Amino acid sequence: MDIIEKLAKRSYQDNIQYNNANERDSVNEVKYHLYDFNSELDKIKFLNIHIDLVNEEYQKHLKTCKNPENCGENERAEALIFYLQQELVNLGIQINNDTFTYDEKVEKDSQLEDILKQFNELKAGQQVIYDDILKEIQELKELYFLGKKKWHQLLAGKIVEMTAGGIISETVSKDLLSIVKPNFSLLIGQ
Repeated sequence: MDIIEKLAKRSYQDNIQYNNANERDSVNEVKYHLYDFNSELDKIKFLNIHIDLVNEEYQKHLKTCKNPENCGENERAEALIFYLQQELVNLGIQINNDTFTYDEKVEKDSQLEDILKQFNELKAGQQVIYDDILKEIQELKELYFLGKKKWHQLLAGKIVEMTAGGIISETVSKDLLSIVKPNFSLLIGQ
């Protein structure tokens, strides 16, 4: 876990999870922390971690919610996500309609972890290649905010780049492409 993740999780706990302030005030507290970061990518990552954590708790609550239409907890989560996404828009990030759900992120993370396990078994004498692939996969896990189409395009591009560069074999690239295949229509804009 890097420093941005640690700061975001602490901020989430302090400003959202254990804070009884209204949604706008909670998000204003989160926004205040953005001034600590020079990098736009760090700001985006910081906000996305908050969105993911709010969404994760929201999805858990929805499973047991007795009155989803009039639930204050649901309204709070929806408002928090809205205000946090508005901050991403203020940073120039276009919010896509094809964003990953929490369950889809978990599924993609699991698929990427399975591929890492396969590489881990094959890495004997190939530590540099394994480290490169590990770095690429960790980066992909942080880029879900791009939306499904752009994320899958990036994954496909990384696969082609690693195959062409000889980092991975065609066999391994086919395993990686299995993640992209169900969403191929997204890649070509259909």
